[in-house]
Amino acid sequence: MKWIRKCPVFFLLTVSGLLFSATGLAGMFTVYGEYGLQPVKQPFLVLMMEGIDKGVMPWEAWSGLPAAGSEVTAASAEPEGTGQSIEELEPPAGEAAAGRDGAGEAFSSPAAGMEYAAAEAETVETGAEPRVSAGNAGGAEEGTAEPVEPESYDFQEVTEDYFNDAVFIGDSRTVGLFEYGGLEERADFFAKISLTIYDVFTATVGKDEETGEKITVEDALLKKQYGKVYLMLGINELGTGNTEYFMEHYTEVVQKIREMQPDAIIFVEGIMRVAGEKSENDPIFNNAKINEKNDAIAALADNRDIFYIDVNEAVCDENGDLYSDYTIDDIHLKAKYYSLWKDFLLQHGIVRG
Repeated sequence: MKWIRKCPVFFLLTVSGLLFSATGLAGMFTVYGEYGLQPVKQPFLVLMMEGIDKGVMPWEAWSGLPAAGSEVTAASAEPEGTGQSIEELEPPAGEAAAGRDGAGEAFSSPAAGMEYAAAEAETVETGAEPRVSAGNAGGAEEGTAEPVEPESYDFQEVTEDYFNDAVFIGDSRTVGLFEYGGLEERADFFAKISLTIYDVFTATVGKDEETGEKITVEDALLKKQYGKVYLMLGINELGTGNTEYFMEHYTEVVQKIREMQPDAIIFVEGIMRVAGEKSENDPIFNNAKINEKNDAIAALADNRDIFYIDVNEAVCDENGDLYSDYTIDDIHLKAKYYSLWKDFLLQHGIVRG
């Protein structure tokens, strides 16, 4: 132990380093699971340091450990990506952006308000009394319980005035729909370059037309009620966490929209895929990851007040890749092809009686 007295600083650094690393290891599947770091490439103590930066104290890593015999959830056990987000590119000359707030940072249309219909599956408890149809329809004996199936709806073609009470929320791709889709005079748009499901309610997405103050999506949805809400987010999130972690936040966003917009039809849009070459060569932004998240998003639809629509049907080739001729950078559509997105939306309207 003499060397400890001779090199106390070295001893303290060694012990603290081991302790910090152990803390990072303890919390990498729980409180640090969202960072998407890869411990093989970075020391475990980096997780703890980043956690402190984000307000997660070291002792929370130990308190967050599962009890003996319990299982770690898939969301925390399978972190993927590197926390990287896509760098949104400006359209090339001839396709200059219009209507952005400030220096291309954000844009919006008139003040918005939308509602979100939460996709809640009805649970029937054992022993619970079944519903009895009004008027005892169908000639059933009095008091006989008849299950009442909620009404579902099918897609149908609509005209452009269908979007007069619609709002679109999304990232740079939705910005492109606003600029080149031909719906900006009818629908409201609240979209921003690099917007994600994680900051959709906190990032500023435009200015209030009346006050000139910067507003968030939440501000907009609380101010005005909509008949339709379109949500497309997910491309920027491919480098952060896994699909379960993403859907945890996505579901919360949809539920919150429903609270603010109780009567609106909510369209959860599939993430638009990328071109084949990029998908094959990019470990993060590829169609395998996009398809996995789209399958999870589609599961939210109940075909009553939440509907899944996938524009990939209109812009992808037989391999399921974004047509390379349609894109300026393997990710974003060229201006003239946003009309395909608009036509797809016109063919997938929902009209409730």
